[in-house]
Amino acid sequence: MRIGARPIAALLLFSGLALAAMSDEDVARAPLVADGYTVLAGDFHVHSFPGDGSLAPWSLADEARRRRLDVIALTNHNSQLSWRLSRALRLDRGGNGVVVIPADEVTAVGFHIAAIGVRQTVNWRGSPSDVAAEIHRLGGVAIAAHPAGIYLPAWDARALEAIDGVEAAHPEMHASARSRGELAEVYARAVGLRPATAAIGSTDFHTFAPLGLCRTYLFVAERTESGVLDAIRHGRTVACDGTGASYGPARLVSFVAEQCRLDATAVPSAHPRMAALATAAAWLGLLGLTLLGAFERRS
Repeated sequence: MRIGARPIAALLLFSGLALAAMSDEDVARAPLVADGYTVLAGDFHVHSFPGDGSLAPWSLADEARRRRLDVIALTNHNSQLSWRLSRALRLDRGGNGVVVIPADEVTAVGFHIAAIGVRQTVNWRGSPSDVAAEIHRLGGVAIAAHPAGIYLPAWDARALEAIDGVEAAHPEMHASARSRGELAEVYARAVGLRPATAAIGSTDFHTFAPLGLCRTYLFVAERTESGVLDAIRHGRTVACDGTGASYGPARLVSFVAEQCRLDATAVPSAHPRMAALATAAAWLGLLGLTLLGAFERRS
């Protein structure tokens, strides 16, 4: 019996999903404890596939473990499809594995806000304070995403007072001195208006920048999503950039400054082969289904 191309492509896609679920093994890590809290490392600006990132959720969770991250937030632009897929594959659980938090990069005209801990997309039509209020209503925290360059004018006093955190460390700061200065200026103004504003380090991962290039250290009471959100709400965070420099409250920086320097130069651990195979199979299957659909529409 002859098997058509469509069933083969579908089989590749679902085989990749199945392999991904099988390859999700928790990796035990010795936690850093400081000031009575457990210190976690997180990246709160991560784009993923399907969506506007190159890696699927299972690969991101694996990559996070390789790069010594304990928590990531899936922040596709005005979309949560990727997180829903990760939940279906049971990649949103905690324990010794990576905590995967549902999120949404609210992409509006003139500003972006990372909505962390929301389970639906947030209406992007409105001012930064309007968006932040909606995020809070949904139980999440609002983080000013890359508030530099063309996005700088949106971050006036009213906007900064409405949010929970600012990306004080973002890869843009390594591209130009101007971006570095603007990020520092926005974070300083935010802390001046609201001292508990969290210093956030995020990679804004799409394709090329390594996951965790910029990261956040969180002083949490519990290794859960709610524990992470609580640390951000109360400003118990330190941002770390790709050179090993730390940003945040001086007392908290003193606990993690050396860890920041080590993480900036550390080599990732080995990549499990099954996770790579799962990603390749899923990509090939989806590509095949897409091409077949395009061909059928033209014929």
